[in-house]
Amino acid sequence: MPLRLSLTFCVSVFSLMAQPSQSAWEVLKTGLKEKNVDTRRQAVTAIGSIGLDPEAIRLVQESLRDEDPLVRQTAAAELGVMKAKPAIPMLKTALDDASAEVAFSAAKALWDLGDKSGRDLIEDVLTGQEKASEGMVSGAMRDVKRKMHDPKAMALMGFKEASGALLGPFNFGLIAAEQALKDGSAGARALATTLLAQDCDAESLRLLEWSCANDKSWAVKAAAAKALGQCGKSDAIPTLEQNLSEGRPAVKFMAAGAIIRLSQKSGSAGGAR
Repeated sequence: MPLRLSLTFCVSVFSLMAQPSQSAWEVLKTGLKEKNVDTRRQAVTAIGSIGLDPEAIRLVQESLRDEDPLVRQTAAAELGVMKAKPAIPMLKTALDDASAEVAFSAAKALWDLGDKSGRDLIEDVLTGQEKASEGMVSGAMRDVKRKMHDPKAMALMGFKEASGALLGPFNFGLIAAEQALKDGSAGARALATTLLAQDCDAESLRLLEWSCANDKSWAVKAAAAKALGQCGKSDAIPTLEQNLSEGRPAVKFMAAGAIIRLSQKSGSAGGAR
């Protein structure tokens, strides 16, 4: 009888632990279906923060088929950051995307994964040299070459790429980034979360949880949620759950991604004992 009660208790505890993760997945999957392009980009970025999880890779890969090029570009970039080698075939297909930005992001992601399939495209963008005949150049590469002769188009392409590189894990899209920068100190506070995440001591975790729950800037709250997912423990999940009903998609999605990551981390630690 005691053994049966013990087994029942363990099953109940496991079910309770699984619920936050399940709810978090639903939040992210719903975000991918939103009509707003920037919201879908935020969902893709948050899913990418989960890391090398099969479902996360699958969902980001599916976003390479999104109707909007900005979402596809974000998906390609995230797959590179995730080091998602299973996505290499789809990234190779994305080299022929009608959008030059998507094709370039796919080429960069492949490069980061050790695949040089997009080398010609990268060389064309970086050097401006046309090394292939018109008949051998894909539609995406022709688009890049046209943009190299259009300073405004090339500047916009560079701005989009630079925004992703500079904002890194906090790349919530250009519109969202502009809104975040209205608070002059938000950028510095968001950067501080990345530094605290590298330390991961008790005081750092306490400050990250406080920021995730109380900071007035949604950009900082989202950054703190991501940092907690990187270095926090399962006891941070209740704090993150409070943000699942947050009105700002970036906060909600990053909190969901962090919950999933921490739930997986907790499960692995439990299995190792």
